[in-house]
Amino acid sequence: MTIFEEVKELVNVGAAARHYGAEVHRGNMALCPFHKERTPSCKLYEDHYYCFGCQAHGDVIRLVQELFGLKPIEAVKQLNSDFALGLDVDCTNKFVPPPDMEAVARRRREIAERKAEKARVEHMYDVLLRYFTLLDKYKMCYAPKSPDDETDRRFVYALQNIGYAEYMLEAWGSFDKDQQEEIKPEVDRIEREYKRILDEWGE
Repeated sequence: MTIFEEVKELVNVGAAARHYGAEVHRGNMALCPFHKERTPSCKLYEDHYYCFGCQAHGDVIRLVQELFGLKPIEAVKQLNSDFALGLDVDCTNKFVPPPDMEAVARRRREIAERKAEKARVEHMYDVLLRYFTLLDKYKMCYAPKSPDDETDRRFVYALQNIGYAEYMLEAWGSFDKDQQEEIKPEVDRIEREYKRILDEWGE
């Protein structure tokens, strides 16, 4: 068995991808580290990976090669070191330069930026959903039961604002990244308003 075969047998693709910072979702689908995307399209198998978006594919050694710009033997050395495999990688007759740490840092920054962007977008949607849900609750729970009942302020507020809240929530799915950025100040305002009415009226 060659050193390459040993490494591929000892380290599966999913473990390596997670170790090097890939964002892995359900079903072993990951955000592809080789092109920018918001929806995971890279499938991680035990012995290989395949991206349905950019068609990048390969085994665990190829993954490390592409991530860090290494030659095959350099990728083997990297895996051997990072996963403490204890394999005897014979490099006495050839100088193998260390991985380009600047490239490693750059790749990790890109992954961190994608995670931050994803979290920001999810937070904005969550704000809109929580605001609409609260207004819908006010509308249902505080509606007058009879014509003689005093009208609750929460019911009035819900009637005045729920249409707009519903529009923003439904429209969100059709907004592209630039549009989402444009409406961020409005989402921030809605978040402040949501907190204000919670403080004043509660749930």
